[in-house]
Amino acid sequence: KQKTAYDIAEVTGVRRVLSDLALQALVALVCLTVVSGQFFVNLNDKNKGGADVATKDGAAAAAGGDVAAGGDQQAQLQEDWTAFVKWFRSNGGIISSKLTVKVRNGRQGVYFKERMRRGETIVSFPRNLRLDEKTAMKGKAGHIFQRLKADKCYPDLMVILHLVHEDKLAKDSFWKPYFTLLRRQYNNIMFLTEPQMKTLLRRPGCENTYNLGVMMRRTFNNFYEWYKKNIEPWAPPEFQFTRDEILWGFNTLVTCGWGQQSGNGDKLMVPFSDIPNHRRESAQKATNRGFISAAKEYQAGEELTFDYGLLNDAVLAYYGQPTPDCRGLKR
Repeated sequence: KQKTAYDIAEVTGVRRVLSDLALQALVALVCLTVVSGQFFVNLNDKNKGGADVATKDGAAAAAGGDVAAGGDQQAQLQEDWTAFVKWFRSNGGIISSKLTVKVRNGRQGVYFKERMRRGETIVSFPRNLRLDEKTAMKGKAGHIFQRLKADKCYPDLMVILHLVHEDKLAKDSFWKPYFTLLRRQYNNIMFLTEPQMKTLLRRPGCENTYNLGVMMRRTFNNFYEWYKKNIEPWAPPEFQFTRDEILWGFNTLVTCGWGQQSGNGDKLMVPFSDIPNHRRESAQKATNRGFISAAKEYQAGEELTFDYGLLNDAVLAYYGQPTPDCRGLKR
């Protein structure tokens, strides 16, 4: 049942979950956000408004409810988007000039500035813009990742550490224009207390979500323990990471990572693919090609969303938000 909650696919195809830890690594799929709603463990807590986890920063979302984007926030977002598009194109990618990024109702998303006809190219992904084990080997910490590979480090853990290391490099990282558009905070199943997990298990229809959460926690704990035991003792200062930093990398790969059909833990990040929001039954379905063309005619002001076939189990675990048909979470 858990496996059928996801579609397993190529880099520009449908996102999916990896196996459990013996299993290599549970870290999977899909873009930054999803439907709006209340964080499922707080449904009965009147003092905690439903946080929309879709905003890039997440700080406003942590306060709960929809927060309108201020002028400064929108201006900064436009600046970040412009820098990202310039970086993406300079490295061989194509992004339609008809796209922009906005925050509406407390949620960051990709929107059309003008009408786009069906069949027009939305984005074309260059092969060199894939953040994975190979780019880790070629990066500034390549010698460390060479050793990790020789030590048989989990492939997904290597990508997580690559993410965290590049994030700490900040402006010195090649990936900075991309990282500025990634979420900084998460409010998913990884942050539930044990009593909250038990409450979730008792809710009708949420058994699979609970089981997925247990797998995610087990996978992350094994990753972190492996880092503490096999990397931290000898790693240089720039490779000394806190648990929270590694957890950020884990959650980022879970929500933004793509994988191939082999399911061998070969996760990677593909810039832009994780920026548009997810919406079930969206006109834009996932594709296994290196580009995405408009599946319908879009009007100015319309949001670009992708449908990756996620079930409620994945939505709840990754994002902490229910979709409308989640019977176990209705008041």
